[in-house]
Amino acid sequence: MALIRMGRPAACAGPADVLFMAYVAFTGMIVLVAGWVLGSPAIWLGLVTLHVGLLAVAAIWSARPPESGTLGGLVRDLYPLLFVGALYFELRYLALLFSEGFHDPAVLGWEEWLFGEQVAMTFSQRVPTMWLSELLHFCYAFYWPLLPLSAVVLYLRRRTEGLRELVWSLLVTFFSCYLIFIFWPVQGPHYEFPPIGPPLADGFWYGLVHTVLEDGGSRGAAFPSSHVAVAVTILLVNWRHDRGVFWALLVPVTGLGVGTVYGRFHYGVDALAGVALALAVFPPGLWLRGWIQRRLRTEPSHRSGR
Repeated sequence: MALIRMGRPAACAGPADVLFMAYVAFTGMIVLVAGWVLGSPAIWLGLVTLHVGLLAVAAIWSARPPESGTLGGLVRDLYPLLFVGALYFELRYLALLFSEGFHDPAVLGWEEWLFGEQVAMTFSQRVPTMWLSELLHFCYAFYWPLLPLSAVVLYLRRRTEGLRELVWSLLVTFFSCYLIFIFWPVQGPHYEFPPIGPPLADGFWYGLVHTVLEDGGSRGAAFPSSHVAVAVTILLVNWRHDRGVFWALLVPVTGLGVGTVYGRFHYGVDALAGVALALAVFPPGLWLRGWIQRRLRTEPSHRSGR
């Protein structure tokens, strides 16, 4: 089945497919038109190739009918989330296209106005406790398995609608954050402030997190905190579909949010903005998903009646 027929998505495509393709196409056009600013033909060609490849992957998987209870059906539902890491990685380049610098001075001013200090710097100084540092760095690291764990639990508990809502809602949250990062990049305290020193720096979880972040982050992707926004979105979906998982995740997700500030990965304002963004886009996101679903269901019948 062709991905596009008469300018419309294929009949098997769902809302998440449409959103994924729309974001990849939009940012791909940005790269194609403005990528010369990067000054590197190799990077420009690599990013263009990435977007063409992701659109091809989306065309293949969105042409496959959704199914429940099979591994293929699980991959078909989850495939957009398998590539958000690559789209995050490219932000280090896209953030250079529309800004001459980073907007940390503005966020630092908000931080001072709201907290009366640079809380990302002072938090660990006020509470230099090894067990707390390790706990909060563990909670920060919990972000990495949080998304796949949430998806697998919903799948195993046969919450198919919850799983698809999770994929959609996470894409809305990720892409909302990514667009802000592209057009209004902020480095964050990880680059602005010195790292936490010994003895806290001698902790296992501290060392693991900082090792991963050596080349695992995208400079400019600090405000709002996508870590916090994504974690809150996962809580919201589980509140709707699996209250037991919601309560099980509430404490580590709270620790994750606190840990982003304690570990100097995000300003306090970044974390609050992540919560606010997740809460702001979740309800309209659900409405948009329903609207796209209705449109996709009616379009095939309209075409067949011609």
